[in-house]
Amino acid sequence: MADPLSTHNNDPGRLYPAHLATMQARLDAALAATGFDGLVILAGDLRTPPRDDFHYPFRVEPHFAAWLPLNRVHGAALVLAPGKKPILLYPQEDDYWHAPARPPEGFWVKHFDIRIIHKPASESQELAKLGKGFAVIGDAGAAENAFRARNDAKLLARLDYERAIKTEYELACMSVASRMSARGHAAVGTAFSDGLSEFALHARYCDATGQRETELPYSSIVALNEHGAILHYQHLDRAPPAEARSLLIDAGADASGYAADVTRTWTEPHSRFVPLIASLEKLQQTLCTEVRAGVDFVALNERAHELLADVLVAHKLVTCSAEEALESGLTRTFLPHGLGHLLGVLVHDAAGRQVTADGEIRNPPAAHPFLRLTRVLEPGFVVTIEPGLYFIPSLLDKIGRASW
Repeated sequence: MADPLSTHNNDPGRLYPAHLATMQARLDAALAATGFDGLVILAGDLRTPPRDDFHYPFRVEPHFAAWLPLNRVHGAALVLAPGKKPILLYPQEDDYWHAPARPPEGFWVKHFDIRIIHKPASESQELAKLGKGFAVIGDAGAAENAFRARNDAKLLARLDYERAIKTEYELACMSVASRMSARGHAAVGTAFSDGLSEFALHARYCDATGQRETELPYSSIVALNEHGAILHYQHLDRAPPAEARSLLIDAGADASGYAADVTRTWTEPHSRFVPLIASLEKLQQTLCTEVRAGVDFVALNERAHELLADVLVAHKLVTCSAEEALESGLTRTFLPHGLGHLLGVLVHDAAGRQVTADGEIRNPPAAHPFLRLTRVLEPGFVVTIEPGLYFIPSLLDKIGRASW
């Protein structure tokens, strides 16, 4: 399959060297601050369920994916040190049960000293030669004793903190992922009136994005009717409902290890839900215009509740005033999750609540415990803005139906 970045107006081959230089500079500073000579990042290995010999879908170590677009090759390792060309230990085992990894190719290859590994033991031997001054991210297995530390908390805190600021290369990857996801959402929206099941709609999504389910950055939420009131609805019904009144789809796509995260709600053109959906889309776009450097995301989350209170009153969903709905916490019944989060190689990207490179955490307000982002926004942040309006029976029951 062609590299999806080839469709982007910005040439990844031009953007990648600067990205690599930024990654190296961040690493050098983190190593100097923590006293390590270098770092090994393991892509990760295949895992099997208990008492089984089939593998779970592979998920690459996010710190590995941030260095190079190689998120489908398990068993690989990066060896990184200040002033030295990065070394990539690239596994190509002779295995007649599975297809071996393809030879490394692409714009990134020339930036690495690539060493082909034919046997897992050979990789452990290579890592054992590094010396005790190296740290490792991941499970080092047989080479565990070769390192001074594994998953060092202080080193990870510094690397995670810097990952919030995306390079131009990362922004290009995420732009491609978003366009792929948009194609999938458009295809599902078109198919909504065809009377399909959740399972069939998800198949349409995968077909439109060109990605297998295991390649998507997270399990898609495809929720018809009352299933849309379950925030992380996890099933895909095979049979369509007698009447499809609404569809909520939360689904992303992956481009070279970087994620998109998009949620949309669909209904029939003449449905009574149309004005309500339009109000939520207007609310979201208003919030998007207020996203800028220097804005405290905690305050932006509060702003979402202010706007939602107005929507509740305008559509006569509550009998009190907007001010009373906000001050009483009534809006949290309809919007129980946080406004958004950082996005990157992880859907809920690292360090959303980390406010210093040393690892200091800013917890969300007690009223909004599920808010994943509590930082002040900086240039280079990529965030999701996903307000919601849910009618969740268990939450409505808690406030008493006489209140709304």
